Amino acid sequence: MVHRLDEPEEFGVAVSGATLTAQFLEPQAQPTRIEQFQSPDWVIDFHEAHVRARILAGLPAGWASLGIMCGDRPSPWYGFEARRGTMVCTPPGEMIDGCTVPAFYCVSIGFSPRLWERCRQITVPERSVFGGCAAHSLPADVFTRLLQQLQQAGRRLQQATLAPLRARQTAAEVTHLVGEIGVIAWALTGEDARTNDSLRNRARLTRRADVWLREHLGQAVRVPDVCAALQVSRRELEYAFRHTLDLSPQEYLRTLRLNAIHCVLRGRESSDRSLLEIALEHGVTHPGRFAAQYRALFGHRPSETRKGKTPPPSRT
Repeated sequence: MVHRLDEPEEFGVAVSGATLTAQFLEPQAQPTRIEQFQSPDWVIDFHEAHVRARILAGLPAGWASLGIMCGDRPSPWYGFEARRGTMVCTPPGEMIDGCTVPAFYCVSIGFSPRLWERCRQITVPERSVFGGCAAHSLPADVFTRLLQQLQQAGRRLQQATLAPLRARQTAAEVTHLVGEIGVIAWALTGEDARTNDSLRNRARLTRRADVWLREHLGQAVRVPDVCAALQVSRRELEYAFRHTLDLSPQEYLRTLRLNAIHCVLRGRESSDRSLLEIALEHGVTHPGRFAAQYRALFGHRPSETRKGKTPPPSRT
């Protein structure tokens, strides 16, 4: 399956099997492209994104996910700065949480509970828990080899869709490769545990704040309100957002409101309400700035979104 994604609401398909939401933080330069392959034990998604966007996704029960970063620009995931050659690990029970950036390239791999358990037994049978989300820099030679093998696997899977008789053999070969990658992830986990815990705590605080802000979008909340609700200092909250998303809490709240308004304007339920009414319902306190901020993020006016006449993103 190949998907072309133009709007944040379309990103729900970006991770196979996951319940995903996306929030644009900057305008999208050109459509995002996702190519997906699925089997009972694994899923592989080839991502090519051209937008800075917050990604939050819940995995199917018992499934794990690994992302191998292939682009030249670093992007934040779980508080880690994921560069080319970084493996980002999301164990069962955790959420995929991070940002894409322009020229973002990543291969993500989902593991069924059965395959993930097999990788554990092969690597660290004495341990039963992977730990929290983490990011590890792969050795250069390992990253180069895995990337080449994954790209070859993608081509073979494409061919298998046209030649069903080859599908079983191809699936078996890919299962072996995916298992090898899972073994590498289990072998790497546990390193730098103290540093990883600190980074994960910042990401968790950002996620808690995100949940609270979404619940209070219709109110004129400010950063001190978030701090009081979560019982953290302003400095702690600012540092968590800067480290995790490279945004201040106030900047993030503004994009959160604009994305929510964008979603409403694309739906039929907005037709009988004015733009000002919808903006005010989402906590906009400066209506005069709203249209300019909206256009800066999505590349078109709110009225154009409502009419379904949004121009295509500019290509660079």
